[in-house]
Amino acid sequence: MVLPSLIIKGQEDTSSVDSKKEDTFNYQYLLLDTTPIPENAVFKPVIGFGLGAFTFLGDVRDNYHGHPWTGQNAWRGSVSRFFNPFLKVHFDVTYGYLTGNQVANGQNYNFKTDIVQGGISLSYNFRNFYKTKLPINPYISLGIESFEFNSKADLYDANGYKYFYWTDGSIRNLPESPINETTSIMLQRDYKYETDLREQNLDGLGKYPMIAFGIPLDFGFEMKISHRLSMKTGATYHLTFNDNVDNITKKGADERKGNNAGDGFWFTYITFHFDLFSPPKMTIYDRHYLDVDFAALDMEDDDGDGVVDLKDEEAKTPPGAKVDSKGRALDTDEDGIPDYRDNEVKSLKNAIVDTNGETMTEEQMIALSATRPAILSDDLCDAYPSICDGDGPRRYRLEFVEIPQKFVTLDNNTDGYISVDELNKTIDQFFDLNTELSIDELYELTNFFFEQ
Repeated sequence: MVLPSLIIKGQEDTSSVDSKKEDTFNYQYLLLDTTPIPENAVFKPVIGFGLGAFTFLGDVRDNYHGHPWTGQNAWRGSVSRFFNPFLKVHFDVTYGYLTGNQVANGQNYNFKTDIVQGGISLSYNFRNFYKTKLPINPYISLGIESFEFNSKADLYDANGYKYFYWTDGSIRNLPESPINETTSIMLQRDYKYETDLREQNLDGLGKYPMIAFGIPLDFGFEMKISHRLSMKTGATYHLTFNDNVDNITKKGADERKGNNAGDGFWFTYITFHFDLFSPPKMTIYDRHYLDVDFAALDMEDDDGDGVVDLKDEEAKTPPGAKVDSKGRALDTDEDGIPDYRDNEVKSLKNAIVDTNGETMTEEQMIALSATRPAILSDDLCDAYPSICDGDGPRRYRLEFVEIPQKFVTLDNNTDGYISVDELNKTIDQFFDLNTELSIDELYELTNFFFEQ
């Protein structure tokens, strides 16, 4: 064990300030921080899926024409990624089917085809026009796509009879004529689309390709449900460069002659989008320390003893000092003096040693036990020159910093130290507009408080 010969007491420890005051101070300090906070600093892929309806807009019309919200069911999946808060790119894949059934003016056409559509679009949501975050945002998008189709028609019933549409509204197995009126059989459509329209080659179109291209024009509204979940509802018009989806084209003759436009279609939808990969939403504290590399801080080792500071219980061991797994300097003889400054590393157990680790004699212990008069702090350098730097600053005074003149009036108890309570009072006065300090001076005061 060691018998201390000199004890110098520094300023009072203020770490016991209650947590409520400390939290208040930290919060107020962060309010003064004018560092710009980036919005959506990290943009990760967002996954979406949903349900919608296809509505065909071509030469063959049916009851769904003009009512895009009552078309045939379809499914959509998407992956999107923001470039910035108002512009993003998204990849869409949609699967469903289109139908058309037209019975009018002698034009008795029907078809059904599966549709597999995939494309890439650029979407814009107008966020750069307003600063306030709204729960619902409009958006528009434009892109390019390809789609695949395979149109089939229902031309025969379950017994193999071909449909003939008569002017009285009936469907029969023979063409309309006075002779066949009594011999024909009445039929009912089974709505099984068994006939490949391309194979029929009705207008001499041949083996036309069943993959086409188009331009999707999309618009709608997006609603934010939570930090990671949003919902979109909208409609996409697919402007296509193909007129063969319903097998009626401008190359047809007589009643089979179509218009010059391509076979477009609508897709109306409701989709949900999940942001699974972005980091959690930042708090005010996270934003303040946004540029801090905490991983590097975790690995810091100020004294270079091989034990990182977070696990180092003695973080200021001198270079070359041997330490244990907790960073504490080794003390082989357990006399309280670490080996790196122990002049007698093998002192006897329970021996009384001095500050150099050397066993003290009986005469030395008697001399130390004698009562000595106290020494004024201003005379310490004269009595103990070893703790002072010659004519320079006194080592034992290095932990005290003199209060700048402009902050002296804030030291209410005139103890030469700006306390937490005095700092909090000044900050409160600043927010109450009851002080002449500028915000820069308030920053300076805060920095000085931590330098004391």
